[in-house]
Amino acid sequence: MEFRILGPLRAGVQGEPVDLGGGRARLVLAALLLEADRPVPVERLVDVVWGDRPPSSARTQIAIAVSGLRRAFRDAGRARVIETVRPGYRIPAGAAAIDAAAAEELIGAARRDAAAGRLPQAAGRFRAALALWRGPVLDGLDRPRIEAGALRWEELRLAAVEEAAHVDLLLGRHRELIGELIGPVGEHPYRERLRGLLMTALARAGRPSEALDVYREGRRLLAADLGLEPGRELRELQLGILRDDPLVRPGTPGVPRRRGRALRWRRTALSQREASSPTCGSS
Repeated sequence: MEFRILGPLRAGVQGEPVDLGGGRARLVLAALLLEADRPVPVERLVDVVWGDRPPSSARTQIAIAVSGLRRAFRDAGRARVIETVRPGYRIPAGAAAIDAAAAEELIGAARRDAAAGRLPQAAGRFRAALALWRGPVLDGLDRPRIEAGALRWEELRLAAVEEAAHVDLLLGRHRELIGELIGPVGEHPYRERLRGLLMTALARAGRPSEALDVYREGRRLLAADLGLEPGRELRELQLGILRDDPLVRPGTPGVPRRRGRALRWRRTALSQREASSPTCGSS
């Protein structure tokens, strides 16, 4: 059984879609998938479906929804997808493949590759993971508990976008990166690391005035909407572009200085890349 939650909820068996029924059953299934391999109490499922105004028959209607899902899975040849466990229901590990779990595994492998200096492999795995997202997580299932559970996967996606861009800068893909970052920066205008990565890619591509425009727009939004100034790293990046810092000059590999663990990772990854490629840096 395959479930897809990184976008509208979908289910299938060997590529054939499974009809999940109406909205109530889909909400119940979504709540179980967000807590995969953990028991989800019936009371929580009631809260997911009806909030603080459940009908007197709520527990019975949850049982009916689960029964309908089990019938749909059984008809598709998968009988043991939802277990009854105290105090509710569970989708056990091994009963289904979930795209979110696959994405998380790929991102973990990409991070290990990056830390070990295997930058092309890291870039490939980040891209494979990000390709699993088809839109907002559980799109169309508008309930507070579902939306709260989906936030974890949205944060993972954004972190992967940032880390993938970091790797791409190390690989000298600044020109290709510009188009890939414009959308995420527009969708998440207060996320300063994303904005800084776009500024760096633009400056490396020989477009410093546009990089500074990106900074000014971010500063304007922060001031107007939140009453804040950009953080120190973004301000330092702006100054680096104004001063024509070597790390933001066109064609420069690597990433602008970041302190602590991220900086140590960059230096390790870059030194390993240079050691494995004698011609690295000549362009």
